[in-house]
Amino acid sequence: MTDRVLRVGIYRPGELPQSFRVYADNVERYFPELGIEAVHFDSKVAIPQTVDVLWDIRSGGGNPPLEFLLDSKIPLVMTVHGFAPISLSGWEYFQTIKGAFLSKRYARDKLKRWEELKEGVAAMIAVSQFTKGEAVRLTGVPEHKIVVCPHGVSPEFGVQEPQMPKENYFLHISNNEPRKNVARIVEAFQRLKKTHDVRLKLKLPRAEGGKYQNIKGVELIQGMLSTEDLVELYQKASGFVFPSLYEGFGMPILEAMACGCPIITSNVSACPEVAGEAAIIIDPRNVQALQNAMEQLIDQTHGISQSLITAGLQRAARFDWKKSAEGHATAMIHAVNMD
Repeated sequence: MTDRVLRVGIYRPGELPQSFRVYADNVERYFPELGIEAVHFDSKVAIPQTVDVLWDIRSGGGNPPLEFLLDSKIPLVMTVHGFAPISLSGWEYFQTIKGAFLSKRYARDKLKRWEELKEGVAAMIAVSQFTKGEAVRLTGVPEHKIVVCPHGVSPEFGVQEPQMPKENYFLHISNNEPRKNVARIVEAFQRLKKTHDVRLKLKLPRAEGGKYQNIKGVELIQGMLSTEDLVELYQKASGFVFPSLYEGFGMPILEAMACGCPIITSNVSACPEVAGEAAIIIDPRNVQALQNAMEQLIDQTHGISQSLITAGLQRAARFDWKKSAEGHATAMIHAVNMD
C-alpha cells in the first residue's frame, strides 16, 4: 500500500485494557503486508525518534491526546473508542450523586483540553460512524482528518457446530459499568421468569456480580473464559442481551452475530450501526420493551430467532480486520502527508 516502509511508533503502555490490546493486535497483524513496520513504546522516554508517525491506540472516555506525544513533533494518529463520560448524563454514567456532580467538571476539563490540543492531531481513527460524529461534535477535530475503521471479527468467533441446539437462557457479558444497563436486564428477566422457564447467564467482574447471585434463575459465570467457552455460550444462548446506554462500537454484538446468536440491543449510540437489521432494536431505558424482545426470542412460532441468526451471520462477515487495517494505513499515510 506504500512505496516504502512506513515506520509507526505505537504507544502501548503496560496497563492497557484487554479490549485495546486485542484491537491493536488484530490490526497490527496485517501491517507487514501493507508496508508498515510497527515499533512499540510504553513511555515518554522511549518514544522512537526514527518513526514516520505515532499511533495512540487508547483514547477512550473522551481523553484528549497526551501532551508528551504531541511534544515529540512526530505526526500523531489517535484512535478514539468513544466519549461515554462526556456524552451520557453524570447519573447514567456513574449512578452515584458524587459521580454525577464530578462528571460535569470531568466533561468541562476534557473538552477544554481538546480545544487546546486538537490542532496537534494529524489524523484520527474512529471505530464507528457514530463515534466519528461524536468526535466532530465534541473535539473540534475537522471531519476530513477522521477515518472510520470499524473493528473486524476474529475467525475463532464462528459457528462451530451448525446443528447445536439452543438452550433456554439469555446471555449478557460486560464489565457492569452502569452504561451496560445490567440492572434493567435483570429486571426484565425477573418479569419474564414469572411466565417462562428461562435462565439468565451473566459474565461480569467477580466483585460486580454479587448483587445478582441470589436472584432465581440468574447464573453468574465465574472465572476466565477461553475463546472456545465464549463461542459455545453464544451459540447455545436463546439470545444475547446487550441494551447498552452507550457504546463507541459494541464488539460483543459482532461476536454474538458471528456465533449465530440472536441479539437484543439498543437504538442508541453505535449499537444499531453495528447490528443493522440483524437484531431486535429497543429503547434501552424501557424495561417492558426489553422484556417483550426477550419473549419474542423464546417464542418459536414466528421464526424470528432463525431469521436473526441468518441475518447476523451475513452481517458479521462484512466486518474484517484486514479491511480495518487498510483503513488505519490510510489514516497514517494521510498524517505523514499532512505534516
